[in-house]
Amino acid sequence: MEKVKLESLSLAHSLSDKPLPPSPLIPTSLEGGKVSDRLSKLKCNSENWKQRIEQTDAKKFTVAGRLQKKAQSPVELQFERSANDAAKKCPMLEVRSANQPQLGLAKSPSMMVTSSTTNSTSKTALRSLSVNPEEEGPASLSRSNSSSSESDGERNSPQNAKQNKELANNKSAAAATNVGARIQVPRLDDKETFENFFSSKPKSEQNVELEISAFDDIKPTERLVSKRHVQGPKGRRAARNPLKSLAAREDISSEYTEMRSGIAERELRRLKLESYGHNANLAAEAIAGLASIEDFKSVALRSSSIPLQQMWLPHKPVMLLHVKGRTHVQTRLVEPVHSSLNRGDCFILVAGSQLFRYVGSFANVIEISRSKKICAAIVENKDLGCTASQEVILTDGKYLKERQWRQFWQLLGKKEDDQSDIAECGHADEDDVFESSLIETNKIYEYQDEALIPMEKFWGCIPKVDMLDTRKVLVFDFGSELYVWNGKNAPSDAKRAAMRLAQEHFGAEDSADYADCYLNPLNYAAIVGRRESTKYAKRCAQRPEWCVLGKITQNMETVLFKEKFSDWPEIEREDLEKDYLSNGVHMVRALNGSALHKGEPYQEPNLVLEQANLGRGNFYYDTDTMRHFDVITKSTDKWQIHEFNFDAANNRDDYGHFYSAESYIVRWIYQISVTVRELSGKVSNRSTVGRDRCVYFTWQGQDSSANEKGAAALLTVELDKEKGAQMRVSQGDECTAFVRLFRQMWQHRGRKEQCLERRSEWRLYQLQGNVNEESLIKEVVCQSSHLRSRSSMLLIHGSQGNVIVWHGSKSAPHTRNVATGVAQDLIKTVPKDLFSAEAANLTEVEEGTEEDQCKKALGLKDERKEYGSLLKATKSFDYQLRIFNFSSTQGVFKALELSDPLRCQDLHSAYPFSQSQLYNARQPTIFLLDDGDELWLWMGWWPLEDVKINTDERSSPTNDNRAGVNRWISERRAALETAVDYWRAKHGENEKEPFHGIRGQVVWAGLEPLAFKALFPDWTDRPDVREINEEDGRTDASISIGTMLAQMTQTEYPLEVLKARPLPEGVEPTRLEVYLNAEDFRAALGCSRAEFEQLPIWKQTKLKKERGLF
Repeated sequence: MEKVKLESLSLAHSLSDKPLPPSPLIPTSLEGGKVSDRLSKLKCNSENWKQRIEQTDAKKFTVAGRLQKKAQSPVELQFERSANDAAKKCPMLEVRSANQPQLGLAKSPSMMVTSSTTNSTSKTALRSLSVNPEEEGPASLSRSNSSSSESDGERNSPQNAKQNKELANNKSAAAATNVGARIQVPRLDDKETFENFFSSKPKSEQNVELEISAFDDIKPTERLVSKRHVQGPKGRRAARNPLKSLAAREDISSEYTEMRSGIAERELRRLKLESYGHNANLAAEAIAGLASIEDFKSVALRSSSIPLQQMWLPHKPVMLLHVKGRTHVQTRLVEPVHSSLNRGDCFILVAGSQLFRYVGSFANVIEISRSKKICAAIVENKDLGCTASQEVILTDGKYLKERQWRQFWQLLGKKEDDQSDIAECGHADEDDVFESSLIETNKIYEYQDEALIPMEKFWGCIPKVDMLDTRKVLVFDFGSELYVWNGKNAPSDAKRAAMRLAQEHFGAEDSADYADCYLNPLNYAAIVGRRESTKYAKRCAQRPEWCVLGKITQNMETVLFKEKFSDWPEIEREDLEKDYLSNGVHMVRALNGSALHKGEPYQEPNLVLEQANLGRGNFYYDTDTMRHFDVITKSTDKWQIHEFNFDAANNRDDYGHFYSAESYIVRWIYQISVTVRELSGKVSNRSTVGRDRCVYFTWQGQDSSANEKGAAALLTVELDKEKGAQMRVSQGDECTAFVRLFRQMWQHRGRKEQCLERRSEWRLYQLQGNVNEESLIKEVVCQSSHLRSRSSMLLIHGSQGNVIVWHGSKSAPHTRNVATGVAQDLIKTVPKDLFSAEAANLTEVEEGTEEDQCKKALGLKDERKEYGSLLKATKSFDYQLRIFNFSSTQGVFKALELSDPLRCQDLHSAYPFSQSQLYNARQPTIFLLDDGDELWLWMGWWPLEDVKINTDERSSPTNDNRAGVNRWISERRAALETAVDYWRAKHGENEKEPFHGIRGQVVWAGLEPLAFKALFPDWTDRPDVREINEEDGRTDASISIGTMLAQMTQTEYPLEVLKARPLPEGVEPTRLEVYLNAEDFRAALGCSRAEFEQLPIWKQTKLKKERGLF
């Protein structure tokens, strides 16, 4: 059996070495019969598909592509830096004061022991701030692909990163303790201690001439008769030298560590507190204020035009910020001269009330976006000492703003005869090279042991927010900017000492030495871009005058300081444009008209001061506790504010008269009496009177100067001896309690001196308020255009003593009574602010029955078209005008109903709202006015100034506003739909007519018709706003709400209409293709809608631009 098995195995081996004979069942002509052939063909085909794909053209849209297209890219970079070159950072040198205070032996500089730390990079402790390492030869650079934003510990192994983390933690822990410096014990043989420190008087030698006879005067002394010998004990050793024994001891340390317990400081504070024993229950700040002997009244206020002499401000009067980079964009302060500019980056010029943003034609998208956000933060927060209300965008190649360009060059010191142009863009890769090289020049210190200790973890790297400890004081040296950052819990002594060290370091010679780095952050802007000379100095003897040395407190950082950090949290701004961009269009939905029409329950005006409800200023009833609060006025005082001082109003008759070009301070002292109501509802006879309360109102006229407004705020603090509440009141925003203080509040135009000169002329006053105790009389221009048929007005001639009460044809009875009461009080008092005559007479006239004298004073014509007279109107006007504000400042489209501050529940106000409420709202915005049987939809304007650059190289730097424009369109559409639903809820459904038969008009800001202006007490035309809306294609033609809503909901337009400008209402400019039918779509874009949707977004945009549909 075994023999058969062996024969079978040998046969199998022999057959395996021979090829099998062809089988008649398998056709030999079958293609791909072998598996290996099939695998090779599959592999070949898998690679061949790549050759059939069109090469990407994305590079042409980058900065490098645009440079290549214009053939402007230089061949070489400004300096050489190979890809494998290591990072070059400044040497880590400790900074110690060269002039340390001499506070005894322990503080002598010779006794300070230099602290040494073992690091991968050597650190040297310097007693002097002058550092003079050897000058190295000029270094050549080229682009580095590796980013230097990470620290050395993060680049190394995880073990090294852990060690660096522990080292940083140990340093932080050491900084929090009260361990001082190492103090050396003075030695006897220390020449400096005993000979130099203790100064000795020089010995003076005197030459005296003596004769031989002088020795005869010396008397001999009597000798001792006997001598006593004293013998000590036997076996006693001779005494040793104690100084040598002390010097030979090794258990005595020659130095010790100073411990700062703070006992002396606390004891001094305790003794100071005991000196004010009767005020020991007060806070330390209050005791310090009581101990102050400074007379604040002797301090004269300075004009706001004079700059304050503040120390260590983190900004300069003129600053030029350079925004450059790609991965971690760097914003650096450069020299404010025109030679610092180049066409490849963005620059921001900050100069007081002016803010310019220059956008180079070859700046990348990240630089443009970053510069835009910086300018927005500066405008919103008034940062860097800038008070500009908006930025001015300048672009090269399109000199559309010659006046702004002239101001820009003048601030940069460029002369008119200077014909030099802005430097061209540099190499396409210079952004990365300069970015990494600038980061490596960052120097960050931490204040410890009376010195600035380098932070190795963040040395030559991008700072991070985690390093900002509230207990530390850090110093950031960015070359042209040096900041001392003070944590809010850091010791005051450490803050002062760190600021002193930083000041010495900032002004020391050769403190800006960057010989070991690739470039110098002080003058690098001179070689950015295409320059004729690329030579630059890596070492500066001193920092220039335009550099910044600033002190920054935690939570008060400037935007320039924040830009240095890689992970600084973005501040959520309430900017409308940002809301539009972030929230998108799909969030805008029409509101519920029924809920809007129902509104909120009526609420009485209520002034809340010191957590107490004052109601209208006379009483307040709390329905929850059933308590009645009576407000008792004890006194009212008034001061007129000038730019540098103030005058008290001695005449009580002038207390109710205010002038629009002046500012005032009003002090109101009052008491609150608390009573309860009985079950019958009557007020109980028992009451409790509280303490005296005080409030200071700062009333600011609409025409008053900024200096007077600021002086009013400062003087309010000085006058506030009672430490009461303070409240700012702008003209037009007076609350009911404030008006009730004067019973009749007169508001005159201009200053008092000007008004007294106009007493010989006719003056017109409008009346607001529904009761006699809350009358507000405002002066307007004496013209017939300011007459209102629903109100009563006063026409006064001071020198003649004439008072004419003009009653409109639709004036309410309570309005007539208030006007008559005010006029009768004038006849009795005859105030000098209005009359130069000794007496006055009263006349009442109705609209339409005016005499020639009245018509001549008002310039009234027979047609009465100049003010929209309601003399022939037949409808009833016994209703309250309502107004709603549509906006999405918080990201959600909503409506807010405005209320009249002088409202009364049973009495309607004829003109409860003002024009300023429309125009002072954040634009763009929408207001809905309900005028009884008609609605008005007021549309604002787009306030942002977009720059339009008609070039093929790139789009506008503010083209991202298109998303905001789309949202603005969606808001208008939602407001129109809400108005229709509001009309349906008020007047019922009407299916027979489109949009329920709504009666309403759409008006644009600056283009309002007369009927709309007549709904407000007075109106001033705004030609600047009118020009903005006219440029956007708006007209003053009347258009109904239904007509505009039909236009904005239209879904299809011809191709010719979409190519024309301006576009129809409601058409989104970035999605013009959605309004085309199938035929026009193929004719316009050359493809079907399905083929177009398959393309990438960037190709769709490119195709629409080429065909004129973008």
